Amino acid sequence: MVRDLYMFSRVDKEAEVVWFRITYENTVHSEADITSFFAGKGLDIRFAYLDSSEDPSRGKYVMFTEAEADRNIDIIADELDKMDVVLDIDWGYSENRIIQSVDFPLNILGERAVIIRAKAFVDILDLVNENVPQSEGLLTLIGLKNGAGAARYLKEITDVSQNNYLDLLKELLMAAGWGILEHEVNNTELKGIIRIKDSFIAGEYEDSDVPVCGYISGLLAGYISETLKRTVQVRETRCNSMGDDVCEHVVSPAPTSVKIEHLLRGESH
Repeated sequence: MVRDLYMFSRVDKEAEVVWFRITYENTVHSEADITSFFAGKGLDIRFAYLDSSEDPSRGKYVMFTEAEADRNIDIIADELDKMDVVLDIDWGYSENRIIQSVDFPLNILGERAVIIRAKAFVDILDLVNENVPQSEGLLTLIGLKNGAGAARYLKEITDVSQNNYLDLLKELLMAAGWGILEHEVNNTELKGIIRIKDSFIAGEYEDSDVPVCGYISGLLAGYISETLKRTVQVRETRCNSMGDDVCEHVVSPAPTSVKIEHLLRGESH
């Protein structure tokens, strides 16, 4: 797994860092043909990634390399563009020798996304807590909306069931760097425990006397309620910021008069 969003190319400081973004017809030999093309031109791959998740018939090949300062990249790009498997190509120079490990614009859950430090996210939470009345309810509501939205998106792109919905959320949270989820939830009774190790929110707080992951509780409640179409409530009872080894969220049924649409509108019953 790539740990840094960008890195500096240090192999040949006299060379220029060049990037290629190639859209190609996704055949069994496309990637090999493109890789062989670069090898034939003496362009070693410093960093690259492939992606065909959005459209199985088309792939994206992003590659960073180093080339002599007087190398004519236009000619290489023209030859590459004429390959049968290549549908489109874009390329350029990285003036500061930076190799990016994520594409721009970044998309997560089907929408435009940005990456911020966990500390910056927690700073926003702190400002809300310090300046907004009933801030815990507000952050929980935001989490509810985000969790319900994530559930709706996952239903659009994959098969979601009672058997796998929390495992899907586990993969999603881990991929986003939010934490590692473990669950013991009875879907019939709507009761159970969800534990999150290495929560990015709790990890950025100093010692606290109270749980600090209300946003995550809201996200879990929104996700479960939207997935199962039965309204649950979630509260955090243990938190890493309090010295606990994990953040523990208790899942229970909401009162019968409370519906998910009420929660998402911030209504109380």
